[in-house]
Amino acid sequence: MPDESDSRITRIGVLQARTEAAHQWSLSLGDVASCALAKDGRSHPAAKFQEGKVAALGELSRRITDDTDAGLISASATAVKMRWADQVRPGTRPDRDWEAYLAGGIQAMTEITTVQRAVS
Repeated sequence: MPDESDSRITRIGVLQARTEAAHQWSLSLGDVASCALAKDGRSHPAAKFQEGKVAALGELSRRITDDTDAGLISASATAVKMRWADQVRPGTRPDRDWEAYLAGGIQAMTEITTVQRAVS
């Protein structure tokens, strides 16, 4: 996540957070490709959590520019978080991977808005 000592959240900070989440996702996969894990039929919530963080941070980075004010970045993060929280799970039964994916995205946006509040 962006360094809490920074005076404001920037798009670069969001992209750095996304890079870190991608690194954590890679570590959670080990030496297996993501598509191979998806095909093995087992649940992989730790990997899906990190994948959700990467996806949500990517969505946020596409909504902002290098010149976007930190307050607007925080507002955009809140909008992304709300969109993710409102997503309906596919199918009728609980899916641990889907829940972990959503939780990762929501957590990433919570971290962005928490950092913004801490520096305001």
